[in-house]
Amino acid sequence: MKLALITGASRGLGRAIAQELQARDYEVVGLSRSQAEDVTYQQLPVDLSNISGIETTIKDITPLLENADSILLVQNAAWIEPIHRVGQLDGEKVTAHVHANLLAPMLLANAVLAFDKPTELIHVTSGAAKRPISGWSAYCGTKAGLDHFTETLALELEGTSHRAALFNPGVMDTSMQTEIRSSSKEAFADLEQFRSYETEGRLRSPETAARVFAEQLIDRPLENGKTYSIYDLIK
Repeated sequence: MKLALITGASRGLGRAIAQELQARDYEVVGLSRSQAEDVTYQQLPVDLSNISGIETTIKDITPLLENADSILLVQNAAWIEPIHRVGQLDGEKVTAHVHANLLAPMLLANAVLAFDKPTELIHVTSGAAKRPISGWSAYCGTKAGLDHFTETLALELEGTSHRAALFNPGVMDTSMQTEIRSSSKEAFADLEQFRSYETEGRLRSPETAARVFAEQLIDRPLENGKTYSIYDLIK
């Protein structure tokens, strides 16, 4: 069985990737807080924003990992909140954010690789990992941490049957963009720029990003340690 585990698979990019992988004969399991409607892949309700939720998720996927011949882990789930300047952040939201965006991917990767079956780990990154954005200190920080974790993981995987890589899907028409546009100018200095992405029709659909993901990272051999950016893959 080719097992594909996808976090944040109930909507947006995660859902679109799940459907691309189903079409490629993967046994797809979506790991999300909410449940998608009108899909045929298996869904497990999870909460990656706290330690107990992460531990429960690992326990729930263990039987799947034991029965798999190969494993694909796509870590797509991420929070954008809290959006605000440092000094105005909600401490509980920051803690949940770090759990969901950084700690959960680290612990899930650790759990999956412990089974030592041929494994590919693909972590969804963002341009925010490479540049500071006022009001996004939590998001920029966790995405940068995820990038460096993935690059270090790939270094450790050299010479093995496993691979790890990053995928940057660019700006898409998703619920995260809706959250961003609903923030305030006081909290987020680049608010008008992000609103213009919608008004000017510059948001790519999740389905387009998922198609590129599948064609470039699934249909072709995955290059260990590489960052795949949609800006390089599609014009």
